[in-house]
Amino acid sequence: MNQEYLKEELKKYGFFYLEGQITERQARQFLTVKKLTQRENLVFIPKKEVCFERMLSKYTSLYIEGLERYSDSGVYLGYTYDFYKATYLFNSQPRRLKIYGTQLSARELLYQLKGFSFLRIEKE
Repeated sequence: MNQEYLKEELKKYGFFYLEGQITERQARQFLTVKKLTQRENLVFIPKKEVCFERMLSKYTSLYIEGLERYSDSGVYLGYTYDFYKATYLFNSQPRRLKIYGTQLSARELLYQLKGFSFLRIEKE
């Protein structure tokens, strides 16, 4: 299941999509490894992060965070997702946090979402 398909499915549940920026730390680590290994042909493969949010109230939202995975040899393995609900009141640390799943595949994530009766698919 590709990322675009999941994005469209989650949109039906009222989630909006955010894509994380490639961190400077990842780029610096790559350049360090490239220099230490003296491999000029080494390819930079940053790990992309995505986040889906569905607001439930002024302070509480459902979050789905996805991170690309690669094998040790550099083979692309797809995304895994963490699914949780967080309540933020007055700072950047959540006041309440409920975790529904970690390192879920896209298929597992969609299966879990179907179990939430209050999350009705919105008509387009």
